[in-house]
Amino acid sequence: MLDNEDYVARILRATMSFYRRIGPQMSHFKEMGLTGPQFHVLNWIAETGPGKITQLAEMMEVKPSAITVMIDRMEQNKLVVRHHDENDRRVVMVSLTEHGQSVLKEAKKRTFEVIKQYYSRLDQDELESLMKISEKLQNIAGDENDGSGKCCKS
Repeated sequence: MLDNEDYVARILRATMSFYRRIGPQMSHFKEMGLTGPQFHVLNWIAETGPGKITQLAEMMEVKPSAITVMIDRMEQNKLVVRHHDENDRRVVMVSLTEHGQSVLKEAKKRTFEVIKQYYSRLDQDELESLMKISEKLQNIAGDENDGSGKCCKS
């Protein structure tokens, strides 16, 4: 019988292998002029609303200077726009443009189609189990992550 660490290692290996193997099928990002991290930034802004550069850097776990370079490129591609916070003009906010919303919608649609090909090979019970486990992990991460990027308070 495996112990918890062995299970975690196998799950992690399988998950990473799955995403590495489907990576070539995610060529739609490149076709759309997007990188994976840019997709995540667009998605985060769409879900949470306009964000500060510092918030984006924290979410992406990079330095603000790195996110600034990414936002520069995204702004050149008319995916996002910078503006000053109405309450504090020193704070720079980033919002999606209409074009950014459109690109995100199409990227999500294409990503869904790729992933759906694989999930459609699972039976109903497997899908239900995967959904429940995924939602449980999402809730655990939401409950235990204090926003610092560190998980699981002791």
